[in-house]
Amino acid sequence: MDEKLRNGLPQRCMFVNGDGEIRIIEYGNKGFIRSDLNTENRKANHIIVKDYNEKHGITSEQVKMMHTGALLGWDTLYASHPSQRLESSMKNGHIFEVEISRPGSLGAETATTLALPAIPYEILDALDKARITDDRVIYSMEILSCELDYLPQFISPSVNLYELNHLAGRLSSLSQWELDCFEGMVMMDTLQTQYAPIDIDRLINMTHSMEHCQIAYEAHNDQSLGKFYADNDFVPKLENLSDEVYACLDFGKIGKEMREGEGGVFTPHGYVVQNGEIAKTYQNGEAIPLEKPDYTVLLRITKGHFNDPEYDNDLVALLKLPANDKDIYRAVEAVEAASPEECAFSATDCIVPYLTEKISDELYASEGDRYGAVNELAQKLRGIAEENSLPTYKAMLETAPQDLSLEEAIDLAEQVPNFRLLREIPSPLEYAQAELLKHDIPLKDELINNRNLYNYGQKLMESQGAVNTDYGILLSEDGMTVDEVDENGVKKTK
Repeated sequence: MDEKLRNGLPQRCMFVNGDGEIRIIEYGNKGFIRSDLNTENRKANHIIVKDYNEKHGITSEQVKMMHTGALLGWDTLYASHPSQRLESSMKNGHIFEVEISRPGSLGAETATTLALPAIPYEILDALDKARITDDRVIYSMEILSCELDYLPQFISPSVNLYELNHLAGRLSSLSQWELDCFEGMVMMDTLQTQYAPIDIDRLINMTHSMEHCQIAYEAHNDQSLGKFYADNDFVPKLENLSDEVYACLDFGKIGKEMREGEGGVFTPHGYVVQNGEIAKTYQNGEAIPLEKPDYTVLLRITKGHFNDPEYDNDLVALLKLPANDKDIYRAVEAVEAASPEECAFSATDCIVPYLTEKISDELYASEGDRYGAVNELAQKLRGIAEENSLPTYKAMLETAPQDLSLEEAIDLAEQVPNFRLLREIPSPLEYAQAELLKHDIPLKDELINNRNLYNYGQKLMESQGAVNTDYGILLSEDGMTVDEVDENGVKKTK
């Protein structure tokens, strides 16, 4: 299989397991193969594995990813939180801020913003807030800001949200040198196309095309470029010149000839040239998901640190919840821990993004069973999602006390059937209009179109226990609010 199709991972690699034996991992295959190179000497096995992986240019990070794929499935490798991958100079790891909205008057009222790169359920949550109720609802997206201020003008307004998110993830993983290369490649393209928008797949592939890039940070015009090339012996015909002749050179002419011959460009950071072809690692549409994630909570698992170099490791496993005991112990085995008690758990994604941090806090604070309550919550969230009631639950959480515990979030999930969400009503004004439509009154149309209905709508909502949320107007049939209902669905007594 071509390396590009393996997302940069090798076809095979070696590692030493907890018993000190050499194992082989084949990309795409489950489990491990015992190597014929295995010896009875643990130290010798480590040397054999180190030599093999180094000879084939395999990094320790690639081995860790291959290890996770072989144990937990190869589709889990790229589902982790983008924040685990963000090592660039970008603040908070975010590249774009976008606004998502529906067409028409409702869209103006329910537009929402989203920072990219975002994890899968953050994107789906933004679509819920924008009232994109199903795949048939068309929505628009506008880039509000970008850490690379030159870039938005070269991105088509019709770009797909998921592909823009993929580009953001790629950019967030680049070093500053790679970002400078990327800017140069964008400028090279735009000069050739007279500043036309660049296809999103080509922009993504530029992030994979740094191998043949070079930057001369000292060069900002033809004069300085020519001198840089001459000083560093990059122009063979200028070698062995005397100092007197060298001083008479027209460096501006030399720089211009080199720049035009190479097709390089000057950027605010220096001169950039790319002497190879733009990669074709990414194909148009690959980042667009065919279906929603197959988990409700995604946990990141590492081996607990015991300050013992012989025992600690940097292995990472991902666990999809809801899970059974077998799934959990496979993840524990993936990080070479003896039991779940030796592991550290944190949440990297949740079908309700509001709960992600609360889950991590619960996992950090708990003793003994660190995932039982979280697994129970994951099961309840799956049931709510299957009943298409997830936006209602998210609206309930928004109106609940901010110090809500995970246990209380589980209890609240039981009360979803007692509430309903009016997703097509964005404000008290439309709430009042909807209520008036139920009644036969004189000059109803005149009254409904009166903008002063907003205050009336507020009072009406207050009297009926309705609350305006990011997901729609939340109310219960008997006028209870979320903070008034007890665990049995009965209104609390004061």
